[in-house]
Order: sequence, then structure tokens, then C-alpha cells
Amino acid sequence: MTDKAILIQRASRSAHLLRRINIVTLCVAVVVYAGLIAIAIYNLLLPLVVFSSCIMLAELLVFQI
Repeated sequence: MTDKAILIQRASRSAHLLRRINIVTLCVAVVVYAGLIAIAIYNLLLPLVVFSSCIMLAELLVFQI
């Protein structure tokens, strides 16, 4: 194998690993968001719902770029 082929192979593995980490991070964020929404609805805290929704939207935008 040439050096270029090795670099391409490593880059491919790294990209696959980063995609997997990205998906796991988004799943954790969704679980935390769902928990915050449940707590906010249970305690009738509308500002917390709005705030956590803004944070979740920001996370989704950042991780999808």
C-alpha cells in the first residue's frame, strides 16, 4: 500500500468513528431534552420549556454541520 492509500483508509475510519460519536451525542442530547421537558411540564415552568428548546435547536444545528 502506498502512503496515500493508508491515509485514505485512516481518514475513512476516522470519519466513520466521528459519525458514530455524533449520533451518540445527539441521542444523549435528545434524552436530556426529553427529561427537561417532562420536568418543566410537570412543574408548569414554561420558560424552562422555551429555554431548553432553544438549547436543543442549537445542538442540532451544531452537530449537523
